[in-house]
Amino acid sequence: MHRFSFGLFIPAFFFFAVINWSCNKINTTSIGQDLIPAVDNVSTFADTLDINTTQGVFFDSTRISSIDNNTLGSITNDPIFGTTKADVFVELKPPFFPYYFGNAGDTIDPVINPAPDKSGFDSLVLCLSFKSLYGDTTMKHSFNVYKIDKDATDFRNFSYKLDYQPAIVPGSIGFAEILPTEVRNIIRFPGSRKDTVTNQIRIKLNQSFLNEFVSSLDTSVNSTSIFRSDSLYKNLLRGFAIKAGELPGSNALFYVDLNSTNTRLEVHYKKRRNAILDTTFSSLYFSTNSSASVSSSGHANYLKRDSSQAEFIKSPAADALYLQTGPGTFATLKIPQLNNFPNSIIHKAEIIVEQIPASTPALAALDRALTPPQYLYIDLLDTVLPIRYKPIYFDLNPTVPYNPDNSLFFLPSGGIDFGYFGGFIQRKNDALGNSIFYYSFNVSRYVQNMVTNRTNNYTLRLYAPYNLNYYNTVIPFNNNLANGRVKVGSGSNVNYKLRLRIIYSKI
Repeated sequence: MHRFSFGLFIPAFFFFAVINWSCNKINTTSIGQDLIPAVDNVSTFADTLDINTTQGVFFDSTRISSIDNNTLGSITNDPIFGTTKADVFVELKPPFFPYYFGNAGDTIDPVINPAPDKSGFDSLVLCLSFKSLYGDTTMKHSFNVYKIDKDATDFRNFSYKLDYQPAIVPGSIGFAEILPTEVRNIIRFPGSRKDTVTNQIRIKLNQSFLNEFVSSLDTSVNSTSIFRSDSLYKNLLRGFAIKAGELPGSNALFYVDLNSTNTRLEVHYKKRRNAILDTTFSSLYFSTNSSASVSSSGHANYLKRDSSQAEFIKSPAADALYLQTGPGTFATLKIPQLNNFPNSIIHKAEIIVEQIPASTPALAALDRALTPPQYLYIDLLDTVLPIRYKPIYFDLNPTVPYNPDNSLFFLPSGGIDFGYFGGFIQRKNDALGNSIFYYSFNVSRYVQNMVTNRTNNYTLRLYAPYNLNYYNTVIPFNNNLANGRVKVGSGSNVNYKLRLRIIYSKI
């Protein structure tokens, strides 16, 4: 599935129209020019305000729905942030019951590996639709497939948390070692010149499971064949567990779409019709909706992070913050100098976050593979108990009214205007000539309201969300699950200081 994303950038002409409109309105929720104005008898100042920062770690409650991309793979060699392991659990089933292979009139013998001139079953291949990759493309990854234990788990269509693992039957029924670049290869199917597929993780299942799977093709009324009904099918196969191995150096996460037709269980066989032998395959899919004969498929995505032996936990730098895309980490920001800031026209107020470059070539190579999050985000720690957060006022979208204190209209109806608000990854050279990533956030209207009306100077939260969660409502954000990690300067860092840059004119 393609996760819903807020619009990334408003068209250029519209953006400049908004800025021009803002230049002509000075009030508590609008800014003047972003540039220092040339106005007679008006002095304009540029200051940098200190930000006090602290590190935090989320107690994760992320849930995965049937339309989310699932994460599969492992990060085994990240001395800064630690390890990540992700497994996928999915139920693949026939599109209808009673189910039959081939077409009416076809003959298929229930035998495995038939002779060249005979019909029968050749192989089973479990396939996952590949959407994208995060991490190192040069190292192989291993995957084992297991059956989900029908007697020891209630595996169903449900939005499970990332710590959920259904019980499995011991003993692998399939194994593959895959290089990330191989999933984009074009696969041509035997016996066909035109049937091909690409962007697919393919894991061949073993012969003993194939034999078990096709042991009975009889779908008559009194049959106990698994292909007779949905409930009988589940008696053999409640679903598959695809578990990532942890090969040394396998630093990558694969993102797969369960809803795609490229996610399937391929059953390859030879059939006979009118004395003609034909090689083909049938596919069993992830069932998204219940029907009269087929229930919706179970699904889950298990993701575990372990930073106990990483720098982030064992020996964190005093002047650094460690930001990891959800399920991950966050930082709290406080700007005490805004409490007594003089009433002014705020032309620009911008929070700047900069990456600390790697200290060794090996860590620099790691940073190139395990790149920073595509988006960071900031919101406010509410003063109401129990502890909760809310969106920042005014600056998420300057053209659409919204109210962070209203449980129904707490976000702009048109989504976040990242072209105005910022938070997306950018690159620049630092003072020493290093190429670094950085992020900036436009908080001009929020600060203008604060200094004019003396509203609350909230504690801010800086993080790389997978989802936003306000008023018990979950809103998908622009980052893929677990995609991105970055070490940035804290408020005390000398060279990469997290700071508020403010341009203003005193009233």
